[in-house]
Amino acid sequence: MIEISSSTRYDQPASTVFAILTDPPSYPAWQQDVESASLTGDAPAQQGARIRQVRKVLGRQTEVALTISELIPGQQLTLATDPGIKPAIRQSWRLQPDDGGCRLDFQLNLDGVPKMAEHLARAQLSRTVPQMLDRLGTVAATR
Repeated sequence: MIEISSSTRYDQPASTVFAILTDPPSYPAWQQDVESASLTGDAPAQQGARIRQVRKVLGRQTEVALTISELIPGQQLTLATDPGIKPAIRQSWRLQPDDGGCRLDFQLNLDGVPKMAEHLARAQLSRTVPQMLDRLGTVAATR
């Protein structure tokens, strides 16, 4: 299993950052491997809603379906693949107020990555997660 954790602070309030996290069409602006993302159906971002992403991973375009498994407005968002999907993906975003801005704690768990690819995937994620969080901050600063 691959686990990547990171924390960062933004000058914007948690509500601003949370609004971006729950707006899948904005994902390509701050997640460099996401080519498109959308909520399926007409439902707003809420627990149980599904997000469809088209990603470019290691040079290959792939579709990923995630379910919002936890949602506490302004505080927490957890996205996960359905049980049995490999690799299993779980992303957790936790926000808390911090001196006029907010602190974001991010955790990514990938389970079921082939052993031969695990080292490469871990190395790539260790580079791209900090970049993603920096870009999220840039997008939040423009709102």
